[in-house]
Amino acid sequence: MRRLEQGDLVQILAHWNWPEACTGRITAPPEIALRLEGGWLWKGCRRVVRGRKGPIEFYWVSFDQPQRDGDGDGPYLVGEVETEYLRPLEA
Repeated sequence: MRRLEQGDLVQILAHWNWPEACTGRITAPPEIALRLEGGWLWKGCRRVVRGRKGPIEFYWVSFDQPQRDGDGDGPYLVGEVETEYLRPLEA
């Protein structure tokens, strides 16, 4: 998959962290997310963290409809989503 850019429309596939399939738009993370992560992990709208089986890439997404996470918390207007669960959509 190509690298996503701010403003790209995406389909979020249902998975363990966001159990309802939905759509959204790639956006920059808010200042609070940058502070929590130290800021250095974020490269624009994406970050990569080390997982047990290798790197895991995330993008910050603004959901078209508020979403509940896998624990039932929320609804959230934004959140980070693993790249493997994102599919680009045409505008």
